[in-house]
Amino acid sequence: MKNNEYQSLLDAFLETDNTTLYKGELTGLVNEVLSKRDTLLDIAHTFGTPAYLLDEPRLLQQIDRFQKAFAQKKHTVRTHYAFKANPTHSIVQTIQKAGLSADASSGLELELALQCGFQHIVFSGPAKTEDELRLAVENADRVTVHLDSHHERERLNALAAQHGVTIRAGIRLNTSAHGLWTKFGIPLNALPEFVRTSAQFENIDLQGIQFHLSWNRQSNGYQNTLAELAPVLSNSAPPNGWQFIDIGGGYYPEDDEAVYPWMTPQNRLRATLEGKDPNQPPADWDMQYLLHPVQPIEDMAHDILEAFEQQLAPLGNPQIWLEPGRYLANPAVHLFLQLQDIKGDDIAITDGGTNLLGWEKLESEHCPLINLTHPAQTQQKIRVYGSLCTPHDLWGFTCYAQKMEIGDILLLPAQGSYVQTLSQRFIKPICQTLKYGSNGETTRVSQTEQFEDRYPEFQQKNNLLVV
Repeated sequence: MKNNEYQSLLDAFLETDNTTLYKGELTGLVNEVLSKRDTLLDIAHTFGTPAYLLDEPRLLQQIDRFQKAFAQKKHTVRTHYAFKANPTHSIVQTIQKAGLSADASSGLELELALQCGFQHIVFSGPAKTEDELRLAVENADRVTVHLDSHHERERLNALAAQHGVTIRAGIRLNTSAHGLWTKFGIPLNALPEFVRTSAQFENIDLQGIQFHLSWNRQSNGYQNTLAELAPVLSNSAPPNGWQFIDIGGGYYPEDDEAVYPWMTPQNRLRATLEGKDPNQPPADWDMQYLLHPVQPIEDMAHDILEAFEQQLAPLGNPQIWLEPGRYLANPAVHLFLQLQDIKGDDIAITDGGTNLLGWEKLESEHCPLINLTHPAQTQQKIRVYGSLCTPHDLWGFTCYAQKMEIGDILLLPAQGSYVQTLSQRFIKPICQTLKYGSNGETTRVSQTEQFEDRYPEFQQKNNLLVV
């Protein structure tokens, strides 16, 4: 390509407008936290920081809203909580008592679901081990296995035959919309042959299909996939027909995360060309963020159910299975921190580090950091860091605060999904978990990690360290 062609491409790229995003703040989330300020401060002062806090009433509220959204029409709908979002025992217990089913993606998660009393469990994921499949077979009355490959079908059938049981199964599919997710399941065009040959596996009761689309802020992905599936499913079915269609998870809560405006590809390149650091806010930043429009779950459910009726009517009346994780868990867990140090006017350091998040996500994503001790509904520019020995240990570039003082209690809300499950043993310990119950009582459900937890090979005996 010639230089002028490169220049044209560059100009076009820099002029690209992020039309799907809009500028604003997560004020709804901030106001929700401030409405509970007295209770939150009392919990933090009683139990100390840092701490994860499970807000059980908030979790139940989210469950209720999701369930009601998908009860708009007269379909049989079964909701399976995706353990991978947050398998913390206290969350899983609350979800089980609320009457949901379970979605496990490993043997550990499957065993947790069984131990917690779930009666309906889907077991999905690639490359299931022999021990994992055996655990599923041993609990065939409660588990449906989503088959990920032809080879897995053979292995599962052999184990079921050894145990003298028949186990329910679905087929995980990938379609043209799956992109990175094509590592999972079989291609849609291979489904007819898979169904035809499944008749020879006598210990597997093939009942349904599953697909999964992640990070869905709008319903169109589900609608398009159901339309793509419909003609294939209508022409290829097991002997007893399709008894369930599992459309997976990926549903997003509204307004609980945002993007720093300087982190778009266009602005990062523009800063680099101007000799500026593309990872830092510009001097004239107005403390506004880029937010993704998120379709309310009621509207999304309506569109999905409509598409289900229009596209899959010839299949009879299969159950609709759902696998929400992020939508249920994220709004229900918060992180308490305390200011330990302040350096000048623009740097504050907390007692907890971002190892509690699992990765340095807040360098590029924004979640409002709220000072509960000196609250405000407006932001103050200040870099708030954690206590790790790394410059990437950043909680944010602002805080909702009147002022910042050592000892202040801060809260990072809506950290219930892919946070505790990704937390790292990097330098500092994993902190305690608290549960604010529906009865208004708070309990400590797990302790802060201790030396013996991380290094069990050492034992304390008579105040002497022995190996």
